[in-house]
Amino acid sequence: MLQQTRTADVLQDILAKIGNHHFPVMERTIIALKKACTKDDAKTEEITHIVSRDPGLTLYLLRVCNTKLNSSLRSEITSISQALMMLGIKQVSQLPAKLPNLDKTLKDQAKHRLLTTFSRAYHAAEQATEWAHYRRDMNTDEIFVATQIHFIGEMALAMIYPDKLAEIDRLRRRRQIASEEAQYLVLGFAINQLSYELARKWELPSLALEALKPENAKYPRAYSVMLAVQLARSAAVDWHGGKTQVIQNQIADFLDIPIAKIATANHKLAVDVARQTHFYGVFPAAALLPMLDDPLEEETIQAKNPNEHADICLMPQRDVLKNIITNIENSEIKRTMKELIHLVLQGMHDGIGLNRVVFATRNADKQTMVPYSIKGADNDPGFNRFTIKLHKENLFGRLMQKTQAIVINNKTRSTFWELIPKDFKKLVVTNSFLAMSIFVKGEEIGFFYADRHTIDCQIDDTSYRLFKSLCTSAIAAMEQLDSLHLRE
Repeated sequence: MLQQTRTADVLQDILAKIGNHHFPVMERTIIALKKACTKDDAKTEEITHIVSRDPGLTLYLLRVCNTKLNSSLRSEITSISQALMMLGIKQVSQLPAKLPNLDKTLKDQAKHRLLTTFSRAYHAAEQATEWAHYRRDMNTDEIFVATQIHFIGEMALAMIYPDKLAEIDRLRRRRQIASEEAQYLVLGFAINQLSYELARKWELPSLALEALKPENAKYPRAYSVMLAVQLARSAAVDWHGGKTQVIQNQIADFLDIPIAKIATANHKLAVDVARQTHFYGVFPAAALLPMLDDPLEEETIQAKNPNEHADICLMPQRDVLKNIITNIENSEIKRTMKELIHLVLQGMHDGIGLNRVVFATRNADKQTMVPYSIKGADNDPGFNRFTIKLHKENLFGRLMQKTQAIVINNKTRSTFWELIPKDFKKLVVTNSFLAMSIFVKGEEIGFFYADRHTIDCQIDDTSYRLFKSLCTSAIAAMEQLDSLHLRE
C-alpha cells in the first residue's frame, strides 16, 4: 500500500490563491483579438475562432458574462458566440488592454504546464464537438465550452503548483500508476474536485458542472464530455495503452460506431488539432501516433491490456475516519440527507482507503439501482455508468430485502460469485468488493458499494468491519434527520 497525501487543506489553499483572479491569456491571442476588433467589418465568427483556441480567454468570457446575469430568471451564457453577442464588439475590442498576459505573468515551468493543459483542453473539446455532430446534438458549442471548462482545476494547478502536476505525471509514466490514484497520492483529492469548486464559484454553465460529477455519466451530453477529457489525457501518455483502448471502446459503444472506424477518426482529428495549434509550443498528443496511412485493424485496437497500470491500494487514515464518524454521530449538527451521504462516502474513501465508493438508489422503474453519488472514479467514465438490475435470484436483489452487508473476497467468492450479474462483473473489473443495503425505520434508502479498483487489492476483514461500522453510524444519523428525501 502507498500512503496518500494528507493535505486536504491544499484544495482550500488553491481556491484562496486563485480567488477572483482570471487565468492568463496567450500574447498571440491578445494580438489577434486586437487586430480582428479594429476591422470595420469585424465578424463574430472570426473572433469566436480566436477565442476557442485559448481556454484562458474562453473562461474569461464565460465568467464575466455569467457573473453579469444577476436575475433569478436569467438564461445562462453557455457558448463563446453567446458571450461575444452579449458583450458586443465595442466591449470585446477593449479586452486586449484588460487581459492578463500569460507570456509576461508566468515563469517557465508554470507557463509550460499551463500551455500543455490548454493543448489538452482544446484537443478534448474538438473531439467532444465532433462526437456531438455524430449524435446530432442541437448545440455543439455548449459541448465545446463545457469540455474546456473541465480542465480548469488542472489550469489552476499549473499556475500555482506546477511541480505537483509534474509529480502526478511521473507517477503515471514511470510507475504506471492510474491517474485517479496518482492525483490522490500527490494532492489528497481528484483534480475534478478542484474544477467543480471553481466552476461553481464562478457560476460557469450548468453542463460543465454536470459533467464534473461522476454520477452524471448517465446523461449523454455529460458522458461525452467525460469521455473526451479522458481520451485527451490518456492519449497524451500513450495512444495504444490499455487505458486509452478502454476509452476508445467506450466511445465506440456510446456512438454505436465500429471501434476501428471511430479510433481512426479520433486519431486523424488529433493530427488536425495538432496542426491547428502548433503555437502552443508543447508536445501534442498526436506526436505519439504512428503513421496513419494504413487503416487500423480491429484486432490491433482490442489487443492491448486494459489493466496494465500499477495497482495502488490506498492506506486507511484512522484519524480521518475517526473524525468523520464523530461528525456523523454528532446529533447537534443539522445536515441534509445529501450532505450525510457525501460525508459517509468521504469516510469510506479517505478514511478506510477504499478507491471507488458509490451510494446507489432505485431508478424510476424500481428494478435498477443507479448511482446517486460517486467518489474516487472521476477518471473512469465507464464505471460511472454504474447500474445493477435487481432480480430476486441475484446477489443484489437479495441484498435489498433488508439492512445487511456482504464482502466478496478470497474467502467468500466461491459462495457468492455466481449470484453476481455478469454485466456488473464486466463493469467493475474486479473480484473483490463491499456492499451494504440501507433501510431506515423500515424504509429502503439505497445501498453503499466500495472496492479497491483492481483484483490485486483485495478487501480485507478490517476494511469490511470499518465499512459496516461506518454504514451503521450513517443509519443511526439518518434516523435523526428531519427528512430522508435525497433530492433536497
